[in-house]
Amino acid sequence: MASFAPINSYYDFSGISSLRAEAVSGEKTDYLVERVGIEFESAFFKLLLEEMQKASEPLKSELSESDTMDQYQSMFNEEVAHFMATRQSLGISNWIRQQLGEQQFTDGEQSGKD
Repeated sequence: MASFAPINSYYDFSGISSLRAEAVSGEKTDYLVERVGIEFESAFFKLLLEEMQKASEPLKSELSESDTMDQYQSMFNEEVAHFMATRQSLGISNWIRQQLGEQQFTDGEQSGKD
């Protein structure tokens, strides 16, 4: 079982790379499933925050319109999404963990019947 550090930021490319390498190896550990679930939840939150941002576009002041401000807002949303996902506030990662755990259990039953 490989061990890797937790992904602390949306921009932690080495952590995401090690997570991908672990997933490709085919070994499903509880920690791997949990991290993948958290990253999925983070991506969901990011999309949610982007849509909320688009919905508030008509309320945006002309004083705060700039490409730089939009870039910083996007980066902020990504970090907030990652933070919210690590707190498991929606429970999507828990649901993924349950589903993959059940799948692993049923795969074990099927292999035992062969």
